[in-house]
Amino acid sequence: MNEDIFELFKRVEAGRIAMVYKGDYISFGELAKISEQLALSLKKIGCKKSAVVGFLLKESPELIYSLLAVAKIGGAFFSINVKYPKRTIQEVILRTTPKILIVDPLLISKLGILKNKIKKSVRFSSRIHLLSFELDRKISREKDTFAILFTSGTIDTPKGVYHSQQDFIFVGERCFSTWGIKQQERFLSCIPLFSAATLGCILIPSLCYGQTLVLSEGRGTMSLVKVVNEEKTSFIIGTPTSFIKIMRFLDETNQKILVKKIRGTVTGAAIAGGFVQQMEEKTGIELYPHYGMTELLAVTSVSTHGDFNTVGKPLKDINLQIAKNGEILVKSPAMSSGYLENNLSPLAKDGWFHTKDNGMLDRNRNLKILGRMDDMVNRGGNNIYPSEIEDVLNECPFISCSGVIGAPDPTYGEKVVAFAVPRDSRIRREKIRAFLSDRLPVFKIPDEIIFIKRIPKTESGKVIRKELKLGYAKLRMKSN
Repeated sequence: MNEDIFELFKRVEAGRIAMVYKGDYISFGELAKISEQLALSLKKIGCKKSAVVGFLLKESPELIYSLLAVAKIGGAFFSINVKYPKRTIQEVILRTTPKILIVDPLLISKLGILKNKIKKSVRFSSRIHLLSFELDRKISREKDTFAILFTSGTIDTPKGVYHSQQDFIFVGERCFSTWGIKQQERFLSCIPLFSAATLGCILIPSLCYGQTLVLSEGRGTMSLVKVVNEEKTSFIIGTPTSFIKIMRFLDETNQKILVKKIRGTVTGAAIAGGFVQQMEEKTGIELYPHYGMTELLAVTSVSTHGDFNTVGKPLKDINLQIAKNGEILVKSPAMSSGYLENNLSPLAKDGWFHTKDNGMLDRNRNLKILGRMDDMVNRGGNNIYPSEIEDVLNECPFISCSGVIGAPDPTYGEKVVAFAVPRDSRIRREKIRAFLSDRLPVFKIPDEIIFIKRIPKTESGKVIRKELKLGYAKLRMKSN
């Protein structure tokens, strides 16, 4: 019989430290007591097994109490980013139709007109209120659904993705085994706690197997570096952008990571060649790149002895192959059971999940990610992946950040357009092209370079090319 998250959590020695937040140390015993009390309060307000529970909470211990309480009941949860505008928060709630919303009382105003749908309100603590909702619409889903996670939405409206408790246990156990995680590890996340990567690879397995989760008051680089040093964090999860910011902060402030042996995993966006080696040389952080997506959680990872210029081999019991068109196909026991609103299986008719990512396997069967199939630019018959140009642009000393797209061209069919955030407003495009010409073949050098103040990105660090394409179209309309 499969064990669930709360059963594994309860087996951890009660005296072990489960969380550190603002200097407070919370043991597994204390965490269990509060979570069980919250589960009881949820039942009293009408929350039954399989009920959907929403979280509108800041990244704090309250989020973890809520997660464990829902796991104990056997319900399903979703977490709303409190930074979302009021309208987006209301849309998420209407799409997911929760029975209960666990909310920080200071955030209730973000519910707007949905406050009229509150059937009952219970005060659990000064930072947790339980709101019972009466919403007309109901969604269909598998009975074992534990989480409704949202894709990053770089192209379309984010999809809600269903996952069971067993999906997280499967992935967490295999990631921990691959990375050689020990019980005394202290984890820190540079990305949202309720992203698929953090939940599957760090948060839930640490609760199941007895590691410590260190919560930072914010994800600003200064706060993250401070908490790493003060709390002796030993393992970090983040995107390439997260780690680049840490590297630059340490360089600019002449600070150091004081923890002697510190490791981590990097995910969420394309990883440039040599990036992992550069991080270790400049910060002392040894990174294990891994590949995954919301529908699959984690798929591959580099181990302690792998090729760090790849995203490694498939985790145990996961199958991977490259289709004739270069698309990455995956079979995994942790694959989502369906999508919010239509409950369709993400499996294709051939039995594989089609990732829409292009990749290749090297001679050692390590996976290299080339980019999204939809992002590929065909310039005069040459297939170009924007990420490979961005990797080089981001190494340019004149640029702090970049994003690359394809645009219609009468001669080549498509041309390469690069958006760049310059470090100096006086920099000339010729200098950037000269830098690129030593590192890229001529057909990959951008046909246009456009300077902007900010590159739109998701929280996981992916460039939102749709926004760049819209911006480019507006520029062309103005020029015409």
